Amino acid sequence: MKNKIVIIIVLLIYSNVFCQEKIKKLYSSIDIEFINPNKVEYYYGLYSPEYKAIIGGQNKIENTGSSFGISYSIHYNVFKKLSLGAITGFQNQNNPDFRMLKLGGSINYFFVDNNNIYAYLNITNNFTLDKTQFKTGTNVRIGIGFPIMKREKFNLNVNLFYETNDLILEGTKPLFNSEIPDNIIFRSYGLGLGIKL
Repeated sequence: MKNKIVIIIVLLIYSNVFCQEKIKKLYSSIDIEFINPNKVEYYYGLYSPEYKAIIGGQNKIENTGSSFGISYSIHYNVFKKLSLGAITGFQNQNNPDFRMLKLGGSINYFFVDNNNIYAYLNITNNFTLDKTQFKTGTNVRIGIGFPIMKREKFNLNVNLFYETNDLILEGTKPLFNSEIPDNIIFRSYGLGLGIKL
């Protein structure tokens, strides 16, 4: 009985190693992204002379412009269908205008193998070079991607995603009047076109 268990364990380890050898361990991708905000919420404070205090307010911003971005990621296949990676990029949001640099992590789950359809989750921190725009922020993106063209050395992928950008505006210049900015949240849908190497 013990011999059978040992043989089964050895076969499982061998099959796992064999599967791991067939996939490329390290890969990278670069994507161009087109993002359309679906909902924008702006939170702010106003000074109330009556209460001698700052009272909160919320405004839903209409007619926001679309944004675009570019991102680069490098991934390591932990298992045949799962990879972990680091991601960096740039995003430009229009109306109101924000330009942000991104740095964070990514998880990809492949339904078949790493040359086919996949789901992913990206969590990045937003940075700015202009602190009058915003202080810091967080981007959470969930999406699905699939290859539209496969070649020996690269894949051309399309991905569809939903994301939330939460930017902290505390201490920055007002967006509209004389309010005291707090934060702004962009909830958006997007389309990405990328090359996986």
